Amino acid sequence: MWHDYTQALITAFGLAGLGFAIGKLVVVFGERAIEKRHGTSGVRDAIVRRAKLETKLEARRTDRLTELKEADGAVEDILRRRKVLERQMRDSQLAGERLVRLIGEEVKGMPCYIAMVVNKYVGTANFQQKPHAYIDPHWSQPQTVEVWAKSMADARAEVERRFPPAFGYAITRMQDVGAADVPTAKAG
Repeated sequence: MWHDYTQALITAFGLAGLGFAIGKLVVVFGERAIEKRHGTSGVRDAIVRRAKLETKLEARRTDRLTELKEADGAVEDILRRRKVLERQMRDSQLAGERLVRLIGEEVKGMPCYIAMVVNKYVGTANFQQKPHAYIDPHWSQPQTVEVWAKSMADARAEVERRFPPAFGYAITRMQDVGAADVPTAKAG
C-alpha cells in the first residue's frame, strides 16, 4: 500500500515537472519569435519605456485627483460666498424699502445719531392683537430715526419731543454715527 502511494507521488511530481518544462519551452520560443519579428532590443526597450510611462501616468493621475479635490473645494467656497452675497443683496434691497425718519438738518460739524424707536402700544391693543386705531403696525418693530443734534442728550430730547413717551414711544437704542461717517450731502 505504501508502495502504491509512493508510486503515485513520484508520477505526480514527474507530470508536474514535465508540464513546467513544456510551459518554459513555450515561453522561450514565444520570446524568440517576438524578438525575431521586432528585433532583439526593441521589445525589451519598449517594455522598459512602457513601464516608465505607466508610472508617470499613475503619478499624473494622482496629481490630477489632488487638483480636482482642490477645485471642488474652491467651487464649494465660491457657491457658499455666492449664497452669502445673494442674501446680502436681498437684505440690502429690502433695506432700501425701509423708512428712515429724519429729525433736524445736517449742518457741517454737527454729529448724526441713530435712534431705534418702538411703540409699546402697537400689537397689544385690547389684548387681542388687533391693529392699533391710530398708529401704523410697523411701530411694533424698531424704527430707525436719524437725528442731527449737538449732543446725545439733545438728540434724545428731540426724539422724545417728536415721538413722546406718553403716546407709548420708547427709544430702545441710540448711537453716535461718528463724524467720519457723516455724508457731505444734505439728507432729505
